[in-house]
Amino acid sequence: MTRHTPQSTLRIVRKWLVLALVFAGCGPAVATAPKATPSALPSALPVAVSAAPSVVPQASPTPAPACGERGAGPVPDGWKCSETTKVDLDGDGWPDVFVVFARTAANGENWRARIALTAGPTYEIGFAADVEDVGSMIRGLVDVDRDGRDDVLVELGRGASTEVVGVFGLGKSGLMQAAYQDGTKARLLFAGSVRHGAAVECRSQSGRAELVLRGISNYTADDQWDWSESVYSWSSKVLVLTSQRRGVIKVPHPFDPPPNEDAFWSFRCFGVDLY
Repeated sequence: MTRHTPQSTLRIVRKWLVLALVFAGCGPAVATAPKATPSALPSALPVAVSAAPSVVPQASPTPAPACGERGAGPVPDGWKCSETTKVDLDGDGWPDVFVVFARTAANGENWRARIALTAGPTYEIGFAADVEDVGSMIRGLVDVDRDGRDDVLVELGRGASTEVVGVFGLGKSGLMQAAYQDGTKARLLFAGSVRHGAAVECRSQSGRAELVLRGISNYTADDQWDWSESVYSWSSKVLVLTSQRRGVIKVPHPFDPPPNEDAFWSFRCFGVDLY
């Protein structure tokens, strides 16, 4: 039996304490949970809509269409809209916009016509007219020269008993007013009084469109009528004179009307009749 002294006992206790500390230091480490890393925000993360922006962008002003007709374009400076209509001026089956403008100040030609083609360009020309009722200048739509495209009949003037119209349509260089070979704009006179008459007739002869202008009066003698007739063919929107005739119609009694009055006091053009 071994005898232990107090000092030896103390050394043994110290030894066991050192071994215990060594074992504790070599023990398994306690795993620490990794900190969660926040994932990236989704690319389509909705963004809160703010209140009304502090600065509202100003829209560019858009000119008002002529006569309120969509596609007619703006009213030119110094002019006002007089009248508008839709007509197939280029013969493609779609209605185009035809507009008449009146100048607000006397300066040069006092009227302007515009055609805005549905599938094409816009054309304008100036023209002369002397009318008071600017709300009824467009008198009819008809293919005057039988080229497959409508034309517009526009009133150019009105007297005590007669009316004057012009023909507007598409020619070789765009919108044109029909003219004679010498360049004078055609002013087609019709109607009249009990002593004189004027007439315009559109007709087709052997497949060719013609325009006939007639005049009649009984100023020479009360019992006879002096009449004249001029026949024109069409070359684009140009009237080419082809024949002229004159004659006298005797009547049984003074101031009797001539036979076939409509031939001398009317505007008849392929279904469009103006009186």
